[in-house]
Amino acid sequence: MYLSRVQILNFRNFASLDLPLNGKVVMVGENRIGKSNFIFAIRLVLDVGLADAARQLKPTDIWDGCDLTTSPSIEVHIDFSDFDDDPNLVALLTDYRLATDHTIARLSYSFRKNIDVVGAPTSDADYSFKVYGGGDETRSIRNDVRRRICLDVLGALRDAESELRTWRSSPLRPLLDDAVGKVEKADLDAVAADMLTATTKLSDLAPIKALDADLRSQVAALAGPSQDVKTKLGFAPTDPVRLFRSIGLLIDDGKRGISEASLGSANLVLLTLKLAEFDWRRSKNERNYTLLAIEEPEAHLHPQLQRSVFQKLFAPDPSGTHGLLVSTHSTSIASVAPIGAIVVLRASSDTGTRGYSLARLKLTPPELEDLQRYLDTTRAEILFSRGVIFVEGDAEEALLPVFAKTCGYDLDRLGITVCSVGGVNFRPYVKLAACLALPWAVLTDWDPLDGTKPPLGRKRAIDLMNCIREISGEGPLADTEVATLTADENRLRVEAGSKGIFLNNSTLEVELADTPDLTAALLTILEGWGFGAVRRKRLAQWKLDPKTIVPEQLLSMIGDVGKGRLAGRLAAKAISLNPPDYITAAIKHVVNNAQS
Repeated sequence: MYLSRVQILNFRNFASLDLPLNGKVVMVGENRIGKSNFIFAIRLVLDVGLADAARQLKPTDIWDGCDLTTSPSIEVHIDFSDFDDDPNLVALLTDYRLATDHTIARLSYSFRKNIDVVGAPTSDADYSFKVYGGGDETRSIRNDVRRRICLDVLGALRDAESELRTWRSSPLRPLLDDAVGKVEKADLDAVAADMLTATTKLSDLAPIKALDADLRSQVAALAGPSQDVKTKLGFAPTDPVRLFRSIGLLIDDGKRGISEASLGSANLVLLTLKLAEFDWRRSKNERNYTLLAIEEPEAHLHPQLQRSVFQKLFAPDPSGTHGLLVSTHSTSIASVAPIGAIVVLRASSDTGTRGYSLARLKLTPPELEDLQRYLDTTRAEILFSRGVIFVEGDAEEALLPVFAKTCGYDLDRLGITVCSVGGVNFRPYVKLAACLALPWAVLTDWDPLDGTKPPLGRKRAIDLMNCIREISGEGPLADTEVATLTADENRLRVEAGSKGIFLNNSTLEVELADTPDLTAALLTILEGWGFGAVRRKRLAQWKLDPKTIVPEQLLSMIGDVGKGRLAGRLAAKAISLNPPDYITAAIKHVVNNAQS
């Protein structure tokens, strides 16, 4: 079973949110965008530990954009799918299947004006909540459903040490209860007797005995005979039933207690025990499904440990008994998340927080592999961006931020990422940006061949235009349209540019050499490289008359230097120098859309 959809209406940040999901969820977004509110909305439906007093919301929890005189309601709907192969889950959820789709069970929460209130509500008492299932408010969710289909939340400011130390809340408690329950009473009594002998010897040491007597008399004097609690120093309970509660999880091979662990280590232990507890409750038939929500785990874990831990947590769960919901600002965690788990929350000016899920992103296996590799190696920075410019390689990636500053834009301050796709396969990246409603542009070369063959960039641009049409649900360009664009290069560039695809006239390096502001800087870098006499002579001639530059010879020199190395050096010299026009157009396209 897995969590397949969440809908939230009129709740805090959310005017109307409808997210398809794939079971595991990694939610990213800026501060105050609603990540914690999203988790709390799910708690309203599922959390068995949430008191009714907390479920009784207030009118201030209604989205600010609502007109309260119209009596708007808060609604939360949670869909579960793929449970038909588990008889226990079928028994729990059959009553809550949707009439329109029996493969989906829906659990819901609503908060609205009481039916006996006439006119607009005037106080908190005019509202009430209801938890129900199957899209039918007469089907109340039974308590056993919430006990067996559970939500456990590890909050952002959690105190792992306290949770592990406190017997009532420790996830170690049920595991120890179960283990000790299997021990013969005679064995337990024998251990207790041994403990009593050891603690008696310690207590009989003269300094300890004196301190014990002194403290006992002080407590008795302060409390009075009727309230005396009869204190006694001890090192472990001697009652066999309570003895095992002194067992704790130690670190460093038993040399230190959990109180001496780092925050990260304590949280790692807590998470491990939580997962062990879930498995134990499942084995004891106490639970059938657990959704674990973890808020901002990066606050406690080193980046490398984040990646190691969550690579394991994101692995497929063949049993289908666990779900995972993580809210994070960590690029390390997002980078190892499955593509389909990513959810991005983004503010809008008029409709509250919007959500974009990659659960239904359609990619071929090679596209999925390319995209997952990119997110992993770049730490998924694109997911935290407000706009992205896709480029072919390292050279453009190094130069774009410098060119943007010349145009008056600081890409970092604007939250715009330059993404090198390491080639010309832009399709999966464009699909990703479109699915996240992320403003984007593609910068690509025209790549002319010899006079007998069409340029590679032309087909690339037309293929990307068809990709965009596919994303929007349109069919591919008609043959007549393709023929028109193929025959009219100017029209192709205009049409492609309107879609966010920007082409040069050759390749990046040739385009840089053809740009007046950059020619001298480019040639000066090449002059300092220590070429032979023939190339030095060419460079001198080109500096005198840039029109004599031979593209093939220029690219040969750059190939020997290395495109990335050349771009790095040019970036230092290109400050305040105007970039090629197609680069300027792409930067302005993304900036304007990101700021709109």
